[in-house]
Amino acid sequence: MKMLFQKLFILLFLAGAYPVFAQYDSGTNEGYTCWQCPVCGYVVSLTADQAASINAYSPCPVCYSAYAGNFVPVSCQTALGSGAPDTPETTKSGYNRTQVENGIANLEEEGSYEIETGSARISSQVPKSSSDTSSHKGKILMVLSPQQYQEEELNVPRDYFQSRGYSVVLASKGVKTATGMNGESVLVDLDLKEVDLSDYVAVVFVGGEGIYSLRLNIDPDYQALAKSTSAQKKLMGAICLAPWILADAGLLKGKRATASETDHIKSKGAIISDEAVVQDGNIITGNGPNASGEFAQAIVAALEASGNAS
Repeated sequence: MKMLFQKLFILLFLAGAYPVFAQYDSGTNEGYTCWQCPVCGYVVSLTADQAASINAYSPCPVCYSAYAGNFVPVSCQTALGSGAPDTPETTKSGYNRTQVENGIANLEEEGSYEIETGSARISSQVPKSSSDTSSHKGKILMVLSPQQYQEEELNVPRDYFQSRGYSVVLASKGVKTATGMNGESVLVDLDLKEVDLSDYVAVVFVGGEGIYSLRLNIDPDYQALAKSTSAQKKLMGAICLAPWILADAGLLKGKRATASETDHIKSKGAIISDEAVVQDGNIITGNGPNASGEFAQAIVAALEASGNAS
């Protein structure tokens, strides 16, 4: 995802430096480029500075199925129509203006992202180091390795959960700040021993090399949290190497599951699936960072299908 966003930034730089690369036409203010959601066709026109300020993990404000880093450059004339307005606008290919504005209004009611039609300003309002106290559907606990957690497996699901009205609390063991595999750091809200499961509608274990290097799959505190979550019949997710924690806690025996390295969970009785994201009962597993978006969507879908969202 980061590489995609870097490519986006490079394209924007080229558009500013060499007009031949720019995806604008004479009907749209010079200096704006248009970007389209590859899933639903939603289009936004932005300056290079505006585009560079957008969080690459921000979900599409219309379909939530793609992230800003995956948007592709398109011709403004084609996307917005030959009668492009004097000021850049946001639109959705195949939808009328009222439908788009209604979608934006619904998003603004959730308080996750701010979009100003006519100025093409998009700004993430999701905090990066603390829970979103304005969320109203309940809390999701995300559990990290103290070191070497996988950033995409934290950031993509967290942003999606918050965009859908959930607040997120981060827990780890023995640290106030957890560090990621690529140098990111994030403030930890709770130590594992401080977790009260009655506060949460779901528990999600984030993957990363720290699970292997710190042997968190056999850590008694990580295992205890997984077992308690299962005993209380709460929805539980684990992605990448995190399913190892569930497997060593005895929770994947006879269950369909996946992971980035499946031999270990298979040795503990899991039934391995080739799918990127697998749900078996109250347990959802994902096979790695590329599955982060689908993994997050599956968790939210399961919560809302079960009626556990408050």
